[in-house]
Amino acid sequence: MPDMTGGEHHIFPERLTSAIAETRAKIRLGYPWWLRPFLAGDVIAITLGRRIFLRGAMTGAKLEKLLRHELVHVRQVNRHGLLGFLARYAAEFVRHWWRVRDVNRAYRLISFEVEAWAAEEESL
Repeated sequence: MPDMTGGEHHIFPERLTSAIAETRAKIRLGYPWWLRPFLAGDVIAITLGRRIFLRGAMTGAKLEKLLRHELVHVRQVNRHGLLGFLARYAAEFVRHWWRVRDVNRAYRLISFEVEAWAAEEESL
């Protein structure tokens, strides 16, 4: 699985370079074999700790928007710690699912996701 955060793999828009370095994020192309069975077919990226996994290569505005979103999750993990982030994320999902009884709506109500979607539209 290629590491896309250094050397010749450095394909990121210039304005994201400092954000990637600041969060100490590692960006990988492709998903680890053990993660694939747990991902829905429409997942194009996932952040685990400081590692951002991208389904496939992309460039330009689509990549920039996606990385802005995923870098918010890295900052959230840095702020809350991995276990704190996971516990709060899971608890919010369960609470919202219990209320709305819809997986997609519950996911969209998680405060971490709301913050990340807002960042997609902001410039760095």
